[in-house]
Amino acid sequence: MLAHQLYWDFRRLAEGRPRRFLDKSKREELDKRAARAKLKVSRTRKETIERDVLEQIRLGCLQANQKDEKIRDVEEAELFTRRKMFGEKLRARFTKQLRFAAEPEVIDVLLNPRTSARQVREFCKEAFMTRTIEVVPGVFRDVEVGAWPIVPGSVLPGYLTKHAEQYIAALNDPRFPNCEVEQRPTNRLKQFWFLSRALAGAVLGVRTRTAINLVGSLRPEQVFQESRYAKPTRKRRQKKYKMSR
Repeated sequence: MLAHQLYWDFRRLAEGRPRRFLDKSKREELDKRAARAKLKVSRTRKETIERDVLEQIRLGCLQANQKDEKIRDVEEAELFTRRKMFGEKLRARFTKQLRFAAEPEVIDVLLNPRTSARQVREFCKEAFMTRTIEVVPGVFRDVEVGAWPIVPGSVLPGYLTKHAEQYIAALNDPRFPNCEVEQRPTNRLKQFWFLSRALAGAVLGVRTRTAINLVGSLRPEQVFQESRYAKPTRKRRQKKYKMSR
């Protein structure tokens, strides 16, 4: 699992990744629209709520004098939920999908056999940056966000920093696929998969050769393609039984 996770982060570094974005002013406007929305509980739903409350009174779970208050609470809770869902639909409608650009210079350094462990650690320091955001009106806080096109909370920069020597050793391992990437782009994926397995092995205290053999050669996307879930469902053939005479 760790090797798979590292592999996808390597690919995001090389290919970039999408990110959904909604402008702050647009978000506030949509939230106001959702708050002003005149949502009502239908008559049929009100009758259902009243029946449920009467049933609770009959079972002794609720006092008779609490009937009106209980009905009002249930209706307000439903309206709150519907208003929240309405706001989420509005935000989804106006949300744009941007793309984090790839980091080819980082990939060039991480795949260069002449790179040193110190250089790897220096580059990993640039994986995150600090931004000041407004948590609530008038309250600001410094938060750490990704500068590389990797998912939030990615373990790749941290493990590269901690196990830089083992990573460089894997990069210079005789089994590392040194091949022309320009002629066959899938060779780059093979390199990512080799380094992901080696780095996962270093994290778990396993030698590169052992980690490579244990995890296997199939890349994550190939594992899915070979699985039964990636294959179309076969129709069952009806068996034909011969009538015995």
